[in-house]
Amino acid sequence: MAGAQVDPLGSGDPVALGRYELLGRLASGGMGRIYLARSAEGQLVAVKTLLADGTVSDVDRRRFEREVALAQRIDSAFTARVREADPRAALPWMAIDYIAAPSLTELVRTAGVLPGSAVRWLAAGTAEALVTLHGEGIIHRDIKPQNILLPLAGPRVIDFGISHANDLTRTSLTLGTIAFTSPEQARGEMSTEASDVYSLGATLFHLAVGRPPYRAGSDTFALLAQVQRGELDLGGLPKELTDLIRPCLAADPADRPVPAEMLARFRASLAGLPVTQGGRRWLPQRWTDLISAYERHGRDLARGAGVGTGTAGAAGSEEVTDVLPPPRPTQAYTQEREEAERAERERARQAEAAERERLLREQARQEQARQEAARQEQARKDRERQEEARRERERRQEEERLRQLRKQEKKERKKAQQEAERRERERAERETADRLRAAEARARERAARSASASRSSGTGPPASRNRTPAPAPAPSGKKGGSALAWLVVLAVIVLVLWQANKPDEDGSRSDKGASTSSTAIGSDTDPSTDSDSDSGTDTGSGYTPMPTPDPTPDAEDEAFDEVSSGDCLTAYDDGYGDWSTDTPQTVACGAANAYLRVTSTDSGISGSDCPNGSGESYWTHSGSEPEFSTTLCVERQFRVGQCFVSKHQGDRMVGARLMTVWDCGKETVPKGYDVILQIAGRWKAEATYPPGYCAANRDDREDYWLFEVNDDRTVLCVKWV
Repeated sequence: MAGAQVDPLGSGDPVALGRYELLGRLASGGMGRIYLARSAEGQLVAVKTLLADGTVSDVDRRRFEREVALAQRIDSAFTARVREADPRAALPWMAIDYIAAPSLTELVRTAGVLPGSAVRWLAAGTAEALVTLHGEGIIHRDIKPQNILLPLAGPRVIDFGISHANDLTRTSLTLGTIAFTSPEQARGEMSTEASDVYSLGATLFHLAVGRPPYRAGSDTFALLAQVQRGELDLGGLPKELTDLIRPCLAADPADRPVPAEMLARFRASLAGLPVTQGGRRWLPQRWTDLISAYERHGRDLARGAGVGTGTAGAAGSEEVTDVLPPPRPTQAYTQEREEAERAERERARQAEAAERERLLREQARQEQARQEAARQEQARKDRERQEEARRERERRQEEERLRQLRKQEKKERKKAQQEAERRERERAERETADRLRAAEARARERAARSASASRSSGTGPPASRNRTPAPAPAPSGKKGGSALAWLVVLAVIVLVLWQANKPDEDGSRSDKGASTSSTAIGSDTDPSTDSDSDSGTDTGSGYTPMPTPDPTPDAEDEAFDEVSSGDCLTAYDDGYGDWSTDTPQTVACGAANAYLRVTSTDSGISGSDCPNGSGESYWTHSGSEPEFSTTLCVERQFRVGQCFVSKHQGDRMVGARLMTVWDCGKETVPKGYDVILQIAGRWKAEATYPPGYCAANRDDREDYWLFEVNDDRTVLCVKWV
């Protein structure tokens, strides 16, 4: 009857650990040894110990303590439970449920491959074990057919501690381990949950096809190179399993499903089939026969039979006699055997050390090459950042210089305008004074003419007298002489009136009433001169231009003019093409409503000089006068908990409106958008972002998107609300 190989205890083995009696050896490796043991109640356990010739080192003891602590946290129907442990004992030990079942390695080698339905059933149980392990923060690191036992009740994942071979520094790195290792593990990188998913995919491929998913016939290092590059050979994989297994073998860890998603897929693939946890429904007969033989052998071991052999009787027989213990060896034989064992262990240790040294050198070389490449890449990025920072400084300095020049030019234009206005006022005043003097001269001239006219009308002394008496007129001529005199008097009156109302050279008329009024004011000149002078003043008066007043900014102009570079504002994009406030309102940059920060200000209306990256924009103000126009270059102040709108295409976010501040609980979004995104984290931008970068913890299964903003200085982790 087939069953687990149990070798007799050696002379250096203990006979008991704790309350467990050791029956024999189950396995022995480079780091530890596993014994089959039995409690007083007849319960079989596998007792794991450290392998040490002398005192256990503190380093190995601490590793073993951690392994025990991890294993004790797991309680799943698909793993082996820890019953007892004593990591502080002289020889640290841990008792685990003994599972009398073959490994998947032996089942495939002995009984052949599995049909698709059986692969899905077995995959669901194994994925559930990974869900449990990852839920406790444990990464198995060594999922392979050898570490999955299969009783009829369902698969059991074993050896999930930290002391097993899980990296490239162990001599136990064999073809059987490399073939189920993820590419990132093969490259010496950190193991993640995605690494276990890859190993499970390779294991399931092995169950369905009978070989690992790589080209056959490769030696250890050729296979290692294939694994590192992810060069798969999936020939022979049944089509019904392709959609389930192929995603697990993605080269990029981020493209692999998580265990919970795998479990859901495997269970969904079993929909419509009879639901049962027992393997007899799913497994072929040759598999169940081998599993049943192991179970019978386990019962024999519990009775004390079968130690030291892998067979306990004829196949199918339930009655097995106990195996007699070998005769007690002589002392000489014992010494010889112990010396041979020590020599063998020493050779194994030397070979192990040589292999470890070689692997360490190879890993160190690869690590050095990787670090050198990373250093060069980082140096290149640093140079690019420094060059970009230098260009940005020069750009901002040039902007500031131009702004100062424009400001100076504006002042000079204003000063020149004021000077021109002053000269215009002085010229107008001079012209007014000249007109007044000309009017006064004309007034004096008119006064002189008026006085001359008055003398010629008879009011002055006569020029001559006819001293010869005229003959007496005839009586008939007396009446005609009187009429002539009256005509002369009338002509003089008409001449005086005409002279008084004669038009001046500039078209104005002399006004006696105005002359009288002007005189009454109190002039020093004589009345005749005052009369014409006043009339001349009226004639010379005209339009005197008033000084042009300086333009005055209104309240909105002043609000924009008061904003300086570095100020923070309460405004934000309202989602409909406008800012949330009509004028900028400054606030402390640490305030919760400080949504914008002003990076620079400029006179005039031109947003082309402002940065236009993600989270950057500009605010223009036309001004009540052209000289009061202003442009503010602004960038968004992002805070955790704030929301903005976006549009999604598949699993990507496109056209995010990063300048909006949207109500996270609102049920509507602006036209053209269909998603509200909330900021879950805000960090300094990095060159690369590993999978799970935004997750709050290992249990965080939220979907996140990354946005680099503010000239790629900041990265936002956002989630869909």
